[in-house]
Amino acid sequence: MFLLLTLLAASSEPVTSPGTEIMTRSQRLAPLYSFLLPGTGELIRGYKLKGELLLWIDGVTVAGVAGFGWDAMGKRNAAISTAILHAGANPDNKSHRYLSTLEGYNSTEDYNYYLAREARSRYEDDLAAQQEYIEKMSFPADDAWVWESDSLRLAYLEERNNMRLSWRTSQALMGIMLLTRIVSVFDVGFFSPPKKSSFGFEAVPDPHSPGVQVVYRF
Repeated sequence: MFLLLTLLAASSEPVTSPGTEIMTRSQRLAPLYSFLLPGTGELIRGYKLKGELLLWIDGVTVAGVAGFGWDAMGKRNAAISTAILHAGANPDNKSHRYLSTLEGYNSTEDYNYYLAREARSRYEDDLAAQQEYIEKMSFPADDAWVWESDSLRLAYLEERNNMRLSWRTSQALMGIMLLTRIVSVFDVGFFSPPKKSSFGFEAVPDPHSPGVQVVYRF
């Protein structure tokens, strides 16, 4: 963001470069357009190949972020349905801790047994602290569960792992989206001086309905 503001400040006044005319307003604001949609700044400055390539990369990554994010939500809901149907899990409790605990324990009884051992390990000589820890980490009676079989619990775990994989992929693509914007802003600001372009943004000439329009001249 600092880089973007610096480039905009540096280009706030009309300037010329060798072999070019005075930059239009769209050309001066090209770094901003690249931040909003990578590739548009390059197209405005007259670099068709770079602009189209960045637009395609951003389009693919945006689709990937949405697609894998949607897939992660679908797998999360499928895993919850499995837990409700085959373990009697509470459908109203969709907290991360509850759903994660269902992955590792066949029943509430198993979990509570583990919890008691954990409390004794943490607070060997302090019964009050042990009880406080158990009360803090245990689940209410409405959240009780018992898996019908270990294989069903493992199937639930696999669904959750697939959900996490889709979510991590979506986040990775989101990082690529941000990186693409940074690259496009940097490229427009330092390596793409204006030249003749058929693409740009112009003010709408109608005084009754002012605005901005995208212009592409063939």
